[in-house]
Amino acid sequence: MINPGTAPVEDADEQTAAANLTVFLDAVRTRVAGMGGPPAVRVSDLTGEPARDPAADRDGRFGWDLPFTDGSRLRLLLPGVDVARLRDDLTAQAPCLYVNGTAYWWDAAVARVAAEGLVVAGLR
Repeated sequence: MINPGTAPVEDADEQTAAANLTVFLDAVRTRVAGMGGPPAVRVSDLTGEPARDPAADRDGRFGWDLPFTDGSRLRLLLPGVDVARLRDDLTAQAPCLYVNGTAYWWDAAVARVAAEGLVVAGLR
């Protein structure tokens, strides 16, 4: 069975996706503040401005590369529909975001990006 959240997103637009990016990154920063502590160590943080990459766009999702202080980047594909459909809809029909090619619903995508740069001390 295919997850309906991964279906193409109808009536999506880039301007709405850009507004959603701001809300998404605020949620990531809030989540980062509550993460970490022994044995987890943060070795890299989000830094700078996300880089828009129109070549990554697909199925009503718009692409950005999120830069980190260690030089790595995460690819985010964010649907260009009302943020409430992404963040507040808890059904399987809510459009998924993609982080590095993997589909996540809003909260899991926030957690995935917030966890980037965390390692368990001694396992790096």
